[in-house]
Amino acid sequence: MGLPGEAEPGAAPVPRGRAGTGVAERELNRAAERYAVWFRSAVVVPCAAFGILATPDGHTAATISMATLATGWCALRLAWTRNPALSRSWAAAALDAAVLVAVGLGQVVTGAGDPGGWVVALVSITAVTCPYEWPTRPLVGCGLGLLGIVAFVAGAYAHSRQPVPVAAAGLRLLLELTLSRLSYVLVRAQARSADRLTARVAARRRRAAVAAARRSGEREYLATLHDTASTTLLLVAVGARDGARGNRWVPERARHDLEELAKVPGSDDGRVELGPLLGTAARHPAVRVEVEAGDLPAVPATPALAIFHGVREALTNVERHAGVLEASLRAGLDVSGRVVVELRDRGRGFDPLRVAPHRRGLRGSIVERMARAGGRVLVGSRPGEGTTLTWTWPDDAGPDGTGADDADS
Repeated sequence: MGLPGEAEPGAAPVPRGRAGTGVAERELNRAAERYAVWFRSAVVVPCAAFGILATPDGHTAATISMATLATGWCALRLAWTRNPALSRSWAAAALDAAVLVAVGLGQVVTGAGDPGGWVVALVSITAVTCPYEWPTRPLVGCGLGLLGIVAFVAGAYAHSRQPVPVAAAGLRLLLELTLSRLSYVLVRAQARSADRLTARVAARRRRAAVAAARRSGEREYLATLHDTASTTLLLVAVGARDGARGNRWVPERARHDLEELAKVPGSDDGRVELGPLLGTAARHPAVRVEVEAGDLPAVPATPALAIFHGVREALTNVERHAGVLEASLRAGLDVSGRVVVELRDRGRGFDPLRVAPHRRGLRGSIVERMARAGGRVLVGSRPGEGTTLTWTWPDDAGPDGTGADDADS
C-alpha cells in the first residue's frame, strides 16, 4: 500500500523480493526487526533490575521470578535475530504473548501495580517496538502490543483498585502503540518512494542504453552502406573499363554487396567467429590475399564487423592506390590476449602526414569505426615501402597515434 502516484510510461516495476517489497523497503524491514529487539532489550533488562531493587517487602521472590522471565525473554529473542525465519515465526509471537500476559497479570503477586513502575516501562517499550519487530505482519505486531496493554491494565487494577490512574496509564500506552505504528507507516512510505524512484531511474537508463545501441547500429549500417555502395560502384567502373574480365566477377560482387545492405541494423547482440569472417573479407576479386590466421576466439559482433569492413575497405585501397595486386593478412592474439589483425602490401606507400585533410577514406571508414567499436587501428606507411594496417581489439593500451588519413576510397 504505497503512496498514490501515476507510474511513468514505460517504467519498469519496482524490484520485488519474496515478500513483494522493494529493495529499500526490504532493507528497512530487516533493520527494524533486528534493532527493535535490541532496543527493547536495552530498556527491559535495566528496568527489571531496578524493579527488583524497588520491590515491596514480601514480594521479592515473585519479582525476581518475573524479572528473570523478562530477561530470559530478551536474551532468547536476541538469539533468534540471527535466524530471520525463527524470529518471524509463530513461536516468537507466542513467546512474546506469554511473557507480556505473565508480567502484566503478575503485578498481583509482585506488588508492582504502580503505573510508574518497571512493568509499565516494559509494556511501554514493547508497544513502541512491536510494530517494527513485525513490519510485514501488522496485525501480529499491533495485536501483541494491545495484548500487553490489556494484561497490564488488568494486573494493575487487580492490585491497586485505582481505576483512574490505571485507565490513564492504559490510554497513554495505547497512544504510544498507535504513534509507533504511524511512524513506521511514514518511514515505509519513504522507502517505497525511494524504490519507485530507483525503478524510474533504472528504466530511463535502459531506454537510454537501447537508444544508444540503436544509434550505434544505424551508424554501423550507414558505414556499411558507404563501403558496399562505393566498392560496388568502383567495381562496376573497373568492369566496364576492362570489358570481359569485369563481366565475370562484377555481378557476383554486386549481389554480395546487396546482401550486406539487406542486413538488419542493430544485429550486433551476439558473438562472431572472427576467423571465417576474415576469410570472407579477404576474398577480393582483384587483389590476391595471402591469409594466415591463428586460433581466434569469438568476439562481439561490433568489433568483428568493424575489422571485417575495415579489411575490405583496405583491400579496395590496395587495388586503387598501391600499384600492386597482392597483400598479406595475418591474425592472432598478442601476449595480452588481444585480437591483432595485420594487413600489409608492398605497394608504393604514402606519407600519412601529407594526406589532404578532406580525404577521409581511411580515417572515416577504418580508423574511426574501429575506435567506436572499442579498438584501434595503427597505420604504418612510407613512400616506396608499402603500407601496413594493424587492428587491435580491445584497445586497453590507450591512444597513441592511432590513425592517419589515406587516399579517399
